Amino acid sequence: MLKLQELYDSAIAAGISADRRPKKEIDRLLEAQQRDYKKLEGAERERFDAERLSNPFADSRILYGDPETEVKGALVGIDIGPAELLLVDRLRGKGQRIDLVISHHPSGRALANLADVIPLQADLWAQAGVPIAQAEGAYRGRVKEVSNGVSAINHNRTVDIARLLDIPLMCIHTPADNCAVKYLDDLIKEKSPYLLGDVMDLLLEVEEYKQYANEVSAPKIAVGSKGLRTGEVFVDMTGGTSGPKDFYELVARSTSVSTLLCMHIPEEHRKEIEKHHLNCIVAPHMPSDTLGVNRVLDACEAMGEVSFIECSGFRRFRRNK
Repeated sequence: MLKLQELYDSAIAAGISADRRPKKEIDRLLEAQQRDYKKLEGAERERFDAERLSNPFADSRILYGDPETEVKGALVGIDIGPAELLLVDRLRGKGQRIDLVISHHPSGRALANLADVIPLQADLWAQAGVPIAQAEGAYRGRVKEVSNGVSAINHNRTVDIARLLDIPLMCIHTPADNCAVKYLDDLIKEKSPYLLGDVMDLLLEVEEYKQYANEVSAPKIAVGSKGLRTGEVFVDMTGGTSGPKDFYELVARSTSVSTLLCMHIPEEHRKEIEKHHLNCIVAPHMPSDTLGVNRVLDACEAMGEVSFIECSGFRRFRRNK
């Protein structure tokens, strides 16, 4: 039987393994956190989030619960809020074993720190050809915008309910998004779709997108058409949230990318993509998140047996042999 800390550690490890940044770059970021920590004194040292010393993903945390809790059953959802925690309390009252709740989207400290994972996007675009100084410069304003945007949120609303009901709670955000990106990257490289329509067909062979298309909505071409050639595809699904809307000019000017594969795209971004003659396919948000969470849970199950209960937009599809 897995303990909560073991399950959490395996999820973070899965996210690091799937990260498109070189391992030495992740190590460099962790070393920088360690140097900063050593310089702190007094109250600043006490307030420091020690998880940053070993975990490069500020939007993924154990939010409540004893890390030594044994986990045999866990409820998993894309979004976990008060309603889902009350559901867990009700199911427990009916005799169902639920030792842990796993959310994809962050709450608490992980939500407050969401902006800290955005620089990952600049690193990925630099790998695609955007000069790093231009990538970091373009994303600097977006980091500030998101940081200001989440500052007014009631971060601990869900965490407080978990505490009052004594329900262990954790969130796994960027690690799962990394896993979704790696899965789709590998799939596209293996299948080499020639046309945008071929990418659409390929997505619908993935269980998460197939199920969501049958129940809710299918992937769609936001910019372009089925008969256009894909060229180089960039899977843009990690790094906390969407990037700056004025970034697509850099993409068109500095990279060989022709097609963006996203999980959501604001209208103002769509117009910029169209303006700069790029293609864009939207693979819906919920099944894209579900794909990433499933890959994380596959890694967790490889460590020990856990029963996962589907909730809040999540569906379990196993890929373990």
